Amino acid sequence: MKKVIGLIVAFGFLFQSCVTTEEVTVKKEGAITYGLEMNFSELLQAMPNSNGMSKDVKKALDLINGEELTVEQLLDLSLLESKKPEQKKDSILKANPNLLKKTENLRARVMMNDSVGNIALKIIAKNASDLNTSLINLEELSALGEGNTKKLDTPEFVKNSKFEWKKKTLQRTISVKPEDLQKGLGELGQMAGMFTYRIKVNFEQPIQSVSYADALIAQDGKSFVKEFKMSEVVANPKILEYKVELK
Repeated sequence: MKKVIGLIVAFGFLFQSCVTTEEVTVKKEGAITYGLEMNFSELLQAMPNSNGMSKDVKKALDLINGEELTVEQLLDLSLLESKKPEQKKDSILKANPNLLKKTENLRARVMMNDSVGNIALKIIAKNASDLNTSLINLEELSALGEGNTKKLDTPEFVKNSKFEWKKKTLQRTISVKPEDLQKGLGELGQMAGMFTYRIKVNFEQPIQSVSYADALIAQDGKSFVKEFKMSEVVANPKILEYKVELK
């Protein structure tokens, strides 16, 4: 079970996925839902012994497959194999007193079997300011990585993203240097060219303009999609910056 929870909370896994989709949905009143979904089905199918999942792992996945979990639920699941789970939980929360408060609007979902691999994180924010704070607070998830579980390694371009929603305009800026991002990725950065990073942004009103000249705008005009090679993101995180104006 610890290995399963480790996959859910380990953002380092983002660079081992085949396609990572960052989806932002903006409501007229300013509420924003931010999602990051990592689909590694192709990689899973290509791995040796991908069908040799143990009974214990399959049983654990049956409990959480398709379910949206709170951080407290993730914490409880990660401690199922501990000899004294309640004592361990109290210890973690004492050492990380802001863990549950700072991540209360975060949900995680996993879909995984012999051929399907999909992990998603979702932030339900009241407004752009709340989203910006929540992205920074993803670092709190490192508390779930104690012991044998892989710690969370939040990409710099995620936690240093800033969204602004004002007068029918959404703008996303990023304050991170390429060298800082590459340093955090280590050897994983060398694999980045193999993977795709997709941005999808949805609105309730039609789009008037997008700063990406080649963005694919939906037929109803209320969303757009833009794709990058992960190597492009690693070389220049600021390519993920954009500005959208609505009609």
